[in-house]
Amino acid sequence: MVIGVVTLFALTDRPRHAKWLTQDERDYLEGVLAREAEAKETVRKVKVTEALRLPNVWLLALGIFATNTGGYSLTFWLPTTLKSLSGGSDRSTLVYSGLFYLCGVVGVLYSGYSSDRSGDRKWHCIAGQVLTGSLLAARAIPSQPFGLVVVWLFLTGLVVQSWPPPFWALPTITLTSSAAAASIGFINIFANLAGYFGNHLFGFLRSRGMSDGTGLLCLAGCYLLGGAIVSRVRVPQKGD
Repeated sequence: MVIGVVTLFALTDRPRHAKWLTQDERDYLEGVLAREAEAKETVRKVKVTEALRLPNVWLLALGIFATNTGGYSLTFWLPTTLKSLSGGSDRSTLVYSGLFYLCGVVGVLYSGYSSDRSGDRKWHCIAGQVLTGSLLAARAIPSQPFGLVVVWLFLTGLVVQSWPPPFWALPTITLTSSAAAASIGFINIFANLAGYFGNHLFGFLRSRGMSDGTGLLCLAGCYLLGGAIVSRVRVPQKGD
């Protein structure tokens, strides 16, 4: 909240007013914005109804719905599942959960670096989804010592948040600028709906006696299904 207030007064409306930039930097950014404005005028605007007829829009929407159904459930139920598996205290559960998300920071940074370096978005996204699903399935193997479960946990943490950055680059590289503008909100609706349905579905299954191992397999299936759907997204090649 404090940073938001500071930003209100410190962030300028236009690059030319930014005193922390050099004159060359200000001129460069103003030129980029002017060229973008000109390019937008030459592109036919796509209506929402037209965008929704594009296969890639539905593939991206359903892909993130499936993945986030598992992702939100994992976020909401991870502490409960960890405590059940470890039989430990609330404090130890908090420590394990914190380390899980600390590993996630590493995964996000590496995913962004690798994706930028290679120029690939689609397969970096799929790799994160498939690896997360596979590692969750490995954690569900019965009769494992808790130490091994922790290893699977930390490995999962490294990849569990690696897929969203390359995923959200896909609408802009697989759709025209106009279609992307019309459909990103639609895709995000499915992403948010997954938070509601995933959390309630997982809670409903647990209330009906679902074991922790079965629950992890359900989450793994969501990630793997999401990766399978995104794999069908067509990314234009150079020259298309």
